[in-house]
Amino acid sequence: MELKHLNKDEFEQAVNAGDELVVVDFFATWCGPCKMLGPVIERAADKFSDVHFYKVDIDEEMDLAARFQVMSVPTLIYFKRGEVLSKSVGLVSPADVDKEISKLK
Repeated sequence: MELKHLNKDEFEQAVNAGDELVVVDFFATWCGPCKMLGPVIERAADKFSDVHFYKVDIDEEMDLAARFQVMSVPTLIYFKRGEVLSKSVGLVSPADVDKEISKLK
């Protein structure tokens, strides 16, 4: 499943999805671990149909990256009602993503 790329204009509405969990993958096109994480997130999106998944390119959306203190990529940030619930930095396993989503849903 191809994930929607958010820009700063779409971001607020996307992360304020009511009581539904939102996972945002902050990435860079030049980042090797980001490319490896992509399929993990796409698989999670297929598995968790009640969770919203998005991507943010830190080079195109530097203001969003700065706002959420994304210093390294990939960074996954989990939101609910616009609030940050959790953040993970670096390449994470499919099991870790599933575990975090199940914990936060």
